[in-house]
Amino acid sequence: MTIETHAQGLLAKGQVWRTRAADIEIVALGKELIHYKITNQFGRKRVSAQISGIEAMANYLETNQARLVTGASAN
Repeated sequence: MTIETHAQGLLAKGQVWRTRAADIEIVALGKELIHYKITNQFGRKRVSAQISGIEAMANYLETNQARLVTGASAN
């Protein structure tokens, strides 16, 4: 099962995904768009809020070998 093919079922509000460069927290999830925050792991000072397509986010997470973080967000 890949993130891309089952994006709607795997991505949910409140999840935090960790990549090598940043943590991505899903703020809201619609039918086609996803609202998320990116926190740079180097210093954790800047939080960037963004909106993109769900499939685009799923592709990004899969390409960057993101891991789902359990527990509360650090933001």
